[in-house]
Amino acid sequence: MRKSLFVAAIISSSAVLLTAADLQPLNVKPGLWQVTMTSTIQGLPAPSTTTYKSCVKKEDLAKYPFTDRDDKCTWTVGNSTGGKMDAKGTCMPPGEGKVDFNIHLDALNTESVTGTGQLSMNGPRGAMNGTYAATAKWIGAACLKE
Repeated sequence: MRKSLFVAAIISSSAVLLTAADLQPLNVKPGLWQVTMTSTIQGLPAPSTTTYKSCVKKEDLAKYPFTDRDDKCTWTVGNSTGGKMDAKGTCMPPGEGKVDFNIHLDALNTESVTGTGQLSMNGPRGAMNGTYAATAKWIGAACLKE
């Protein structure tokens, strides 16, 4: 019995390591990106659009690269190839409460990315769910100093 559990633990650990090794960085240029996200939240009358800039470093391309640092997000990548990425994130934007995201990214080329996903919020207005679509466009190699 112990030997079976030990073998099962080794197989499970190997599967996790193989999955992590299969993750490839998103094939886009590092530098300054402009991200536009349009959210449709159930119960709200109109979609909401936000735009922000994200400084993407080469080491960010294996993680979710287009985070808005003001939102205090943590991300976990579930699948990533050169052209596609699936990630889950939790953000704490100022005044909004907690927002959980599931996102799918498609790198159309090295300077253009689209994304779609679902979100759930728990904040001052209670629990809400919605969907969103995003675009990210490469602006240039140099990031703005902040």
